[in-house]
Amino acid sequence: MNTSNKPKTSGRSEQRRQEIRRNIPKPAADIRQAIRRPEFIRSAIIIFAFLIVLSILVAWAREQVWTYPGLVTKQAQLTRLDYRLENAAATQTLRDEAEAASPFIYIPNTAALDRLHSSLLGLPTAIAGTESLVDVADELKQLFKLDEANLAKVKPFAGPGGPTDAWTKWSDALVKESLIQAPILDPETFQLFSTQAATNRALGLDNGMFERPLRGEPLNVTELQDGNVPPRLREIVRRAGFPASVDSLVATRIAMEARPSLLLDRNRTDTLRTEAASGVEPVMIEHRAGETLYLAGDRISDSQQQEVLREAKMFALNAPWSSRWIPRIGIVSLLAALSIFLAAFTSMTHKRIAKNPLRLVAICLLVALSLYISVLISADAPALALAASLGPLLLSVMILRLAYDQRLAIALGAIQAAIVTLALQETLGWFLLLAAGAGTLVAQLDEVRSRACLIRASSIAAAVSAVGAVVLAMIELPNLSAAWLQVVADAAQAGGVALCVGFLVLGILPSIERVFHITTGMTLAELRDPRRPLLRELQQRAPGTYDHSLQVASIAEAAAEAIGGDGLLVYVGGLYHDIGKMHKPQYFVENQKGGENRHDNLSPAMSLLVIIGHVKDGIELAREYRVPRAIIHFIESHHGTTLVEYFFHAAKQRAEEAGDKESPQEVEFRYPGPKPNTKEAAILMLSDCVESATRAMVDPTPGQIEGLVHDLARKRLLDGQFDQCPMTLAELSKVKEAILARVGAIHHGRIAYPSEGDAKPSEEELERVEAAEAG
Repeated sequence: MNTSNKPKTSGRSEQRRQEIRRNIPKPAADIRQAIRRPEFIRSAIIIFAFLIVLSILVAWAREQVWTYPGLVTKQAQLTRLDYRLENAAATQTLRDEAEAASPFIYIPNTAALDRLHSSLLGLPTAIAGTESLVDVADELKQLFKLDEANLAKVKPFAGPGGPTDAWTKWSDALVKESLIQAPILDPETFQLFSTQAATNRALGLDNGMFERPLRGEPLNVTELQDGNVPPRLREIVRRAGFPASVDSLVATRIAMEARPSLLLDRNRTDTLRTEAASGVEPVMIEHRAGETLYLAGDRISDSQQQEVLREAKMFALNAPWSSRWIPRIGIVSLLAALSIFLAAFTSMTHKRIAKNPLRLVAICLLVALSLYISVLISADAPALALAASLGPLLLSVMILRLAYDQRLAIALGAIQAAIVTLALQETLGWFLLLAAGAGTLVAQLDEVRSRACLIRASSIAAAVSAVGAVVLAMIELPNLSAAWLQVVADAAQAGGVALCVGFLVLGILPSIERVFHITTGMTLAELRDPRRPLLRELQQRAPGTYDHSLQVASIAEAAAEAIGGDGLLVYVGGLYHDIGKMHKPQYFVENQKGGENRHDNLSPAMSLLVIIGHVKDGIELAREYRVPRAIIHFIESHHGTTLVEYFFHAAKQRAEEAGDKESPQEVEFRYPGPKPNTKEAAILMLSDCVESATRAMVDPTPGQIEGLVHDLARKRLLDGQFDQCPMTLAELSKVKEAILARVGAIHHGRIAYPSEGDAKPSEEELERVEAAEAG
């Protein structure tokens, strides 16, 4: 007998030693070994890429100007370097003056003047041999309006072979001087010429030069319409030397053609004006480092905003290397520290993140995208900087809270708030405001079991953020009364964006659950509804199993809450853990109702397949009905790799009776697993077997129930079923007490209270317990 018990005792001792080793703190691993681990290398690559993205975004953001016209400033701003800046207004004024002083270039109307000159020189010669007006060509009569009197006045100026020298001289003077200095002009040019100073008019020469001034008074060509000869024209003719006897004749000739004697040369004029303007040296203003751009409490004017923009541009172009890169190096170093902390904290506190690099990538992308949205909106609309900073931050922490837990959400929210504050060059008060809003939101999301919970949390966060914006303004603004409208706008931004985030998360919650493979309290609350199709099917096909599931869920919920676990999650897991039994409900003891036991007609091996098969069937049903992965783990792990003792012993007994040399092995009669990897799954495993076992007992006493609970917990512990979950022995003790209290309450109405000697169950009861555990 001692020999037969030795292997079992030895095996249990070894398991106990392994449990002790598992709970003893392990010595710190060598740093070199840790660095060589693949997960460390993957995390390092992810964080390095994350750091590059953060550095680019923050460096770009810090080069932007965050003021805008109308902003009441919190602190003064000084120039950061010496620089010379053009006074564009003064320079433009000088250039306008240079353009105005540049002469307008007028050029002789050569074609018209040549025709006039030829006509005047040819007139004496043409009438020299005529006796009367009849002998004069009609064209000459028309051009000069000749009559007998005028003909007689012109003949004295006809010399041998041409006009007299005097006539020639007068004609030359008229064309080259008189009609130039006192020009005939078209209406548009006349208006321009008349309004210009004489020194601002110049005569363009053939060699490309010009001479000025043109001092004569112009004559509008419209005054010569229909051959009209104004006195001013006769005066111009006499000024050329023509005697009064012929001035009317010559003036008539000019009036009959009515052509301008000067034309405005717009090309040369515009060229000279452009050259004059470009020749003006820019007016430069000297700025020294330390000059005040604006003071604390100033309301930024348009001119101040332009000065700030110019100073920022000059700093970006001309600042020395040390002034630009030393701060950047410091910022990158700070960002590197925050990035390393992010990676270390997430990996140390959440094994899921440490094991799956995609989760770390998702977190880094979430933080980087939030920062990108914040700086992009703030740069485009600085007045919305508070909303642009707070909105993405609250969205991030809410997603992280739903995907993981409050601790991770608060830690990463603080990191993101610090990065945004650094990027926007804001104050410590700004960081505290962002952190307060995020912390309030996360604190309200202890459990998310309804849509109202999200709205309530966002509403409280909105109130805290709005009040925080007002308090921050009271602390940082020197003149609050002058900026009350700005303060109200900031408070409205903070409160409004917090509320919007709550409603936004309501809309995208299903997507969040799919991306992060999480199950929120809202989804769990919906899954526990007995009207769900899968639970309705279970009630109809396997009512005993459904009743068993309700009891297990109730027991497990109380046990989970006793150690601070997720009671709602384990409750829903309890409801669904045995859904696979609805395929063959009559093969499970709770559905037999005292009738025929179908296992009596099956071999232990066949019965084993039916019993174990309910786990696989449950997983398939859960996937078909889109049950969340967190609930599927309860289905697949609620038996772990435990031994189906009842059928193992039955198979062993049958083999002994048949005289088989090879006895069945334990491994052949174990569930395929996996073992529970969460505290909640381990609690459900223990609650399931306790409920089944106590259900099989007839009038159990409190002592029997207590002994049963401790025995089943000890068996699962020594069997290594809790090896992969983070439950401690102290927590297991609390779980047992909670299960005992809950089971005692369930059986209170039918418990018998025997004497101490009758505390142990009979052999028949033990056999029923084993059969119940098998199911």
